[in-house]
Amino acid sequence: MKNKYTPEIRFPGFIGEWEQRKLGEISEKVTEKNKNNIYTETLTNSAEFGIINQRDFFDKDISNEKNLDGYYIVGPDDFVYNPRISNLAPVGPINRNKLGRTGVMSPLYYVFRTHDVEKTFLEKYFSSNSWHIFMKLNGDSGARSDRFAIKDTLFREMPIPFPSIEEQTKIGNFFKQLEGTIALYQQELITLKKTKQGFLQKMFPKEGESAPEIRFPGFTEDWEKQKLGDLLEERNEQMPENEEYQLMSFTATEGVTPKSDRYNREFLVKSDNKKYKKTEKGDLIYSSNNLDVGSIGLNNMGNAVISPVYSIFYVKDGITSDFIGMMIQRKEFIKKMLRFRQGVVYGQWRIHETDFLNIGALIPSSPEQRKIGKFFKQLDETISLRQRELDSLKETKKAFLQKMFA
Repeated sequence: MKNKYTPEIRFPGFIGEWEQRKLGEISEKVTEKNKNNIYTETLTNSAEFGIINQRDFFDKDISNEKNLDGYYIVGPDDFVYNPRISNLAPVGPINRNKLGRTGVMSPLYYVFRTHDVEKTFLEKYFSSNSWHIFMKLNGDSGARSDRFAIKDTLFREMPIPFPSIEEQTKIGNFFKQLEGTIALYQQELITLKKTKQGFLQKMFPKEGESAPEIRFPGFTEDWEKQKLGDLLEERNEQMPENEEYQLMSFTATEGVTPKSDRYNREFLVKSDNKKYKKTEKGDLIYSSNNLDVGSIGLNNMGNAVISPVYSIFYVKDGITSDFIGMMIQRKEFIKKMLRFRQGVVYGQWRIHETDFLNIGALIPSSPEQRKIGKFFKQLDETISLRQRELDSLKETKKAFLQKMFA
């Protein structure tokens, strides 16, 4: 192909325009069938996880040994196009088999084997969305809204940026290193979250015991059994939104957060008499519906108003909100709450405030509460920091993909 262009970002030492090749010039479609069931591992191409074992993705085998002889053989480093579309892959994903072993895939996939191109470079190109324009111009979602349709002959016409092999290798190695760093941050984040869960189990008493397995030095007294009603008071104040108490959202994962930019605040001007529930920093908030998915947490932001569907409680004197915030995250506490749920339809179960306040809990002295609350708050801050760093790295990768291939 004669079309040429120069990427926005480039490594020093490389000059001149990039050429382009058609996909069909650097690859062949794999049409070898799995005759006599030589290979028994069925693979799938996931937009999120890449090429993985089908059972790992679906938690079951979609295929069976009787029909595998009609599947295509997918070798190590073969590329696979999956026409199934999703939010992560609006025209379907193209991924490389990096499992290091041969498997088989449904004939619904387009499998191709490359030559005369650096495979990691090509893999990262398909991680960008630069090739999506060609797909949208030459194919469509067809009769099925979940599947993209493009003829094989047109698919092979897809233009591929083609710098020198040396520059391809440089770009491929760059993304390898960046993804290695991302993987390290992801693993560290997983480890931190597991560490937190471990401490949540060991720094609170087990069922039938009155003291935790792990304690800070200087604390030896048994924890006292109390009801949540001894620790919390319901805050049932309603008021319209104003400058000091702005309307917020509440989720179990994020807590109290500002409404999204898509939220139409003009509606509030027209309905300024609408009442919401008042909440302040340190309040405990829970949704009386769907509690088994974790709709409970603390307000760590500050003054706000939220939907009246939520139940809101403030902690009494001598009680540390950060300690309560950790206690309610424990699976054992959620199980206690679920015993009080009422209703028969999933999604419409309800836990009344009076039942909530009757739940029993073991509580240490105020100084030990503060110590535990501070410990977990610092751990949560570390987890949040690592999450932000990981998100930043992912955004950096996304930006480089666009600027080095666009």
